[in-house]
Formats: sequence, C-alpha cells, structure tokens
Amino acid sequence: MADGDSAASFNFCSNWKLGASRQAVFDAIVDFRSWADWWPGLEEITETDPGGPDGIGQEAQSRWRGPIGYIFRFSIVAVERREPEFLKGLASGDLSGTGSWSLSEYQGWTDVTLDWNVAAKRKWMEFLAPVARPVFVHGHDHVMRAGAEGMAGHLGVEMRDFHSTS
Repeated sequence: MADGDSAASFNFCSNWKLGASRQAVFDAIVDFRSWADWWPGLEEITETDPGGPDGIGQEAQSRWRGPIGYIFRFSIVAVERREPEFLKGLASGDLSGTGSWSLSEYQGWTDVTLDWNVAAKRKWMEFLAPVARPVFVHGHDHVMRAGAEGMAGHLGVEMRDFHSTS
C-alpha cells in the first residue's frame, strides 16, 4: 500500500497495448493539456508550472470524476522523465503519492504500464475505504480503461489489450 499503508492506500498497475510507436504514446502522455479531449473522467486540467526545458517541475492541477460520480482534485508534478520510455510524477491533494508511466515497443506495438501508488486524502474516502475498496478499485479500472481507449482513438490506432491490478 502507498503512503503509510493506510486503509485508503492503493497500489494500482494498469497495462495497455496500443498499435502506435512508443514516441507517439510518450508525446500523447506529456501533452497532458489535450487529455480532457480524449480521456473520459478528466473534467479539467490546468498547467500551474511549465517546469524546465527537460519537463522536470512541470505541474498541473486536475479534476477527475469517478464512474459513480465522486470527484478527485489533485496536482501532479513531473520529477523524472526519460524520453520516450519513462515518466514519473508526485501527486498531492485528494490523492497523494506517485505515478509512473513505463513504455516499451515491440513490432509497432507499445506496451504502456501505469503504476499509481496513492492514498486517498478525503475524509469520507479514508472512512469508507475498508468496506468500499472494491468500489474504488472498480472506479480506477473504469477510468484507466477509458483512458486507454481514449488514447487509442486520439492516436487513431487499435488497443489490443488492457488489464489492471490492485
């Protein structure tokens, strides 16, 4: 579990396989300003710091809606970036922790792995986490699948596989 192993901590791993080059997928990930156009669930994203020329320090605030209507607001700041294979950010706000994207390419297909290790910081989620964990996991999986399908559509490519674990 993330962030002190509380009941409201989650370690998610989502894997997508997209029929696009690793560079095209990386470019779509770092162009977060376009995410709201193709990632259902993301209602708003605003850059609050452009970061340095290497992308480190770039920060954005976002508002996401889960499939049953709850809202998350959090910021994420880029802390590591190796183009085109890896990105890592630190989240703070309603969710606190780390997220990292790892990309590998084989024969024109890119395997995307998103590791999201966060703790929910909203009191109602902390309180409900011991019994509502399956609902939160389902919500995460739903949002990640929608993101994979949205990115595939955005890039005009096929999504061959999606799976998520927690």
